[in-house]
Amino acid sequence: MTAKATVVSRRTLALAILIGSCALLVLGVHPVLLGALVQEGRLADAQVGNLVTIEMLAIVPGSLAGIGLLRRVGARSVAVSAGLATGGINIFLIGQSGMTMLAMTRAVAGFSEGVLVAIALVAISRVARVERASAIFLAVQTLMQAIVAATLPAVTIAGSRVDATLAALAVAGAVAALAALALPTELRPTEPDSERGALTPASLTALSCAGLFLGAIVSVWGYFGLWLIHYGYAPTFEGTAVSLCLVTQVVGALTAARFGEVLPNRRTIVACAIAAAALVGAFYLARGSAAAIITVSIAFGFVWLFTLPFFAGWLIEIDPGRRAVLYLTAFQLGGAALLPSLAGAVVGAYSINAALAFAGCAFLLLATAAGLWTRAKAHD
Repeated sequence: MTAKATVVSRRTLALAILIGSCALLVLGVHPVLLGALVQEGRLADAQVGNLVTIEMLAIVPGSLAGIGLLRRVGARSVAVSAGLATGGINIFLIGQSGMTMLAMTRAVAGFSEGVLVAIALVAISRVARVERASAIFLAVQTLMQAIVAATLPAVTIAGSRVDATLAALAVAGAVAALAALALPTELRPTEPDSERGALTPASLTALSCAGLFLGAIVSVWGYFGLWLIHYGYAPTFEGTAVSLCLVTQVVGALTAARFGEVLPNRRTIVACAIAAAALVGAFYLARGSAAAIITVSIAFGFVWLFTLPFFAGWLIEIDPGRRAVLYLTAFQLGGAALLPSLAGAVVGAYSINAALAFAGCAFLLLATAAGLWTRAKAHD
């Protein structure tokens, strides 16, 4: 079954990773876009969180729809259409304002981005070394996000940083559409197994753990700037910490790509979840030292992207037919959208430090669930 799934060439994989990275560029530029929307009076600051959640959640059904479309329609047509739709909706938004308009259009953009992500997911699921391909995908998308996010604050269109960011997202959609022209039409997901579905108790456990992990990560990272301000650090310090974290995220992903296949997937996830919980505690203990916070940020970034590819490996162990792995991004982004909202409620009830405690509990819950799930159960 694995051999049958291994049909994607390096060229096709590279194109698919580029397309998926263009789709997820929005996740890296969200802080720039949302901050500029508030500064230019086009969105109220209280609505920022809702807008992020709307787009991230829209990517989830978009990726699922993309997988379904790829079973029936050629990959080239699907990706070109989604890329043009992504570019078009961002061009349409130039000059627009107001929560209603932004919410509707960002939802449409998120759905189109999800369809593009499906291209990358399907290609990755059909190579021999899924963990390595997943790690490379993470490294490429993070590098693109870091470069564009670092450049955009200095760029404006007619004095607007919002419109410059929207133009960058439109260009990314166009690049995805152009790259899609070179995709093979036969790029399709693995056919469903009539005897056993992709979403079994075992695969749902692994997928839920993946959602917990990224949700806990974003619960920390989403409140990181406010947490630093709470303890008296300047915005420039946040920029330094975030930049170094992004660099070590790429290092973590590349390390997983190099050594991931020799490490046990589930045990590595458990160890990394415990390490992430410890690092959350280390943030609190390091609150009085800038150097210590930078050190913890570097370690946190490494663990973040080092861990994610092992969820793909765990899902392949559970489902060698490679169907369950297609739902990985949907569960991860679902967790990344929902858990920070729960963390926000906890912060509102207690304090900014409650976000750290909430994330630490999520990491430990993940470690417990993954640790208790034996391989024997995974094949029941």
